[in-house]
This record gives sequence, structure tokens and C-alpha cells, in this order.
Amino acid sequence: MQIGCGLRVMRVKGRRYLYVWHYELSDGGKRQVYEYLGSVDDPESGRKAADAMEEYVQKAIDEARRKLQSNEAMAMAAVR
Repeated sequence: MQIGCGLRVMRVKGRRYLYVWHYELSDGGKRQVYEYLGSVDDPESGRKAADAMEEYVQKAIDEARRKLQSNEAMAMAAVR
């Protein structure tokens, strides 16, 4: 399992835009996906960035818990 997300500012036609990126599984590998949040100058973009990163991290934590619990259950069943 690999966790990765972050923010990136990209310049398009002289203007700066904010994106959040994260990894997604795709065709047996992973790819980096960018989600547009808005202009760097827009305060709403910052709120969207915080919400998007929080959501990604929470999903990663939930996935890790599920995998750990599944592996623990399998290990306990193997002992019996």
C-alpha cells in the first residue's frame, strides 16, 4: 500500500491555478491524478484543498484498517 497526495500550483496562460493530486490504481499499476481546485488567488481554493486532502487521508486510513483487520482475521483462522 502506498499513500501519496499533495498540492501543486500550475501556470496556465500566465495565471496560477491550484490542483490537488493523489495516486489511483490503474491497470495493475498506479497513476497520479490531478483535481482542479481553482485560482490560487481564490480563498475558496484553499478550503477545497484542505477538504480534498483530508478526504484522501481518511480513505487511506480506513483502507489500511480494513487490510490490517482482514490480515489479522486470516492469521487467527490459520492458527486454529
